[in-house]
Amino acid sequence: MKKKQLALLLIIGALVIAAAAIFIVPGNQRAQAAFLEKYGLAGMDTRQVVNALDSSLEDPSGLSASITGTELVLRDSKDSVSLALPEDAFYLSFAPYENSTHPCAIHSLSSCRGELVNATVHARLTDKDGNVIVDQELTTMDNGFVGLWLPRDIEGTLEVQYNNKTATAQISTFANSDTCLTTALKLN
Repeated sequence: MKKKQLALLLIIGALVIAAAAIFIVPGNQRAQAAFLEKYGLAGMDTRQVVNALDSSLEDPSGLSASITGTELVLRDSKDSVSLALPEDAFYLSFAPYENSTHPCAIHSLSSCRGELVNATVHARLTDKDGNVIVDQELTTMDNGFVGLWLPRDIEGTLEVQYNNKTATAQISTFANSDTCLTTALKLN
């Protein structure tokens, strides 16, 4: 009899947990959807939100956004929402410069500003095995940064050329890697 009672209690417990999950998860999703709607980001996936916020100086009032190696964090004075990055992708935002920059490790999509705005640069990224990941002309955004979605878990060298000057920096795309690259990209 005790085995039947224990089994019944376990089944009831599992049902309670399942019922709680049904109500909690949609509630979190509704709160997240409402937050994204508030800032005109509804219906976008993480990549689209990053691209929209990083490419514009017209951030929605009161919204701050930063990106780590694993998530995009959106905050306002009341709430915070975290959106996971795709499992196979890493976002690196870099700003080459000639005269001035700011030290940065975690890119702020809402406040990081680079010196070269709407400038065409050539970027070449090779991984540690010599494979070319990126080799193309890119234009810095209104915030002076170039944002790249890269493969996750690589190490490599980024070389940026602009106006007959070059800057080179080591990069990595692991969960704990920097997402903002500035000071190492002084053009010489």
